[in-house]
Amino acid sequence: MPDISPHSIVEKGAKIARDVRIGAYCYIGPKVQIGPECVIENNVTLVGNTTIGPKCHLHPMAVVGAVLDGDESKGTCVIGEANSLREHVTVYAGTQRKPTTIGQDNLIMIACQVGAGATIGNHGIFANCTHIADGAIIEDYVRTSAFGFIDKGMTVGAYSFTAGYVHVDHDVPPYAMVQGSPYRVRGVNSHNLKQCGFGEEDIRALKRAFRELYNSTGQLDDEALARLGKDRKANPCVKGLIKTLKKPAGRKNG
Repeated sequence: MPDISPHSIVEKGAKIARDVRIGAYCYIGPKVQIGPECVIENNVTLVGNTTIGPKCHLHPMAVVGAVLDGDESKGTCVIGEANSLREHVTVYAGTQRKPTTIGQDNLIMIACQVGAGATIGNHGIFANCTHIADGAIIEDYVRTSAFGFIDKGMTVGAYSFTAGYVHVDHDVPPYAMVQGSPYRVRGVNSHNLKQCGFGEEDIRALKRAFRELYNSTGQLDDEALARLGKDRKANPCVKGLIKTLKKPAGRKNG
């Protein structure tokens, strides 16, 4: 049987794996599902149609499945395997058609917020007070610094890094380091790429491409994009970057 504190409320209908641990003063709603080997610490609230995958760790005061208005029972969140949600993290519920989705092996630090219908990929690290607004898409291996704001519907590309207090008001390209508000591309996220197993040849090729694409302004040079797009012998990582940059981008405010 699950190890559930007598001081917590688990509503009838909740599905909880046999080896789950639930601390004191938690509330688990009737449509919540919690997978094997999860640890739910004290004062955690899980509501709506929320699924927590195996091996997740939810720390005190985390809330998953909340809605800003309306009926919480209709909200939907899907949390994958081996995620750590630190203290005071809030994950707002999406809809059945567009649930809020978090992949696997993410670390979401203190007081972060994930908006309704947002999608987070795998292996991300999100520093304290990162705000991911409704419908935003965060791809794999993204890193953020504290107090960043990712606007509604924006995409943050894989392996990228956003510095502290960044306002992401238009899509962030993969592999990039971005800084400022409004943000500018400052270069390639080399440290993360090395940690993720990218070779020196790929990293050098990306650095050359970023110098051409963003030069000294930090803004995309359309002529350089067209020129690099014609290079059939380009590095595969660069080809992927160019393909992404040619897609219609999310809005830039103002």
